[in-house]
Amino acid sequence: MAKEGTSDWPVRIRSERLVIREPGDPDRAAMIRLMTDPVTREYLGGAVDYSSRQALELSPLGLTWGRWVLAVPIGRGTDGEGAADPTTDDAGTGDPTADDAPDQMIGSITLDYDRGELELSYALLPEWTGQGYAAESCLAVLGWARENLEDDHVIAVSQTRNKRSVALLRRLGFTVRKGLEEFGTQQLLMERSLTEPLPASTAGMQSDSDPPPPSRD
Repeated sequence: MAKEGTSDWPVRIRSERLVIREPGDPDRAAMIRLMTDPVTREYLGGAVDYSSRQALELSPLGLTWGRWVLAVPIGRGTDGEGAADPTTDDAGTGDPTADDAPDQMIGSITLDYDRGELELSYALLPEWTGQGYAAESCLAVLGWARENLEDDHVIAVSQTRNKRSVALLRRLGFTVRKGLEEFGTQQLLMERSLTEPLPASTAGMQSDSDPPPPSRD
């Protein structure tokens, strides 16, 4: 069994479209953007402060257990400069099975024990939202946790205003344990058992009735 702080890190997880891997120096600019972009941070307490950003700019990446980046392999769907393009249907069609395959970071996903319980959190860069990557990455990481960790449950916290995220968590099997206030706004602390089966696929994880993802408009 893998446990926080053991040598069982880094761990790579692969899903249908994603490489879920430890961050590295080539991801630094995307990591900083993820932590400072106002659209991405709308429901995450706002942009990080200057000292946190400076630490991210200078500190080594990839050393912290349970903190992965979400990356799409660079394949046929590119913007002409070698980067995966979220607007093309075949973005990320490279071979995700090769550890050295080029890829592009599109977000992050984390398992940690900051609240004393295993907690799941995730974030995507704005141009990659609304395409099922959040559901796909959560299913993959929760599946890994069920197989490799000793925890019998996992929690997640979402702002009540973030109805899209709350809906996804419900479809992943999370239920509300309690409400709380953080960052000056109401949050829901949700939980699910890790002994219960996960949904078989991401089918139905999103619907036309879901609120749209945050945008700059």
